[in-house]
Amino acid sequence: MARSERQPRSRATAVAHHNRQMAGVTAGLLVVVSLYSAVLGSNGWLWFGWTVLLLACAALFAVRP
Repeated sequence: MARSERQPRSRATAVAHHNRQMAGVTAGLLVVVSLYSAVLGSNGWLWFGWTVLLLACAALFAVRP
């Protein structure tokens, strides 16, 4: 099937894809912030990282395609 003939995704498929992307970003941020805190210890950047992670989690529920 040619790219121009591709069927549009259903809303349920688009939402599932969006949720998987957001979960991946959130998990990646969790790993980065956890590694940072384990290697360098607690400081202002650590709290900034946790804040970004919290906002990414909140975005999972607030932003819908």
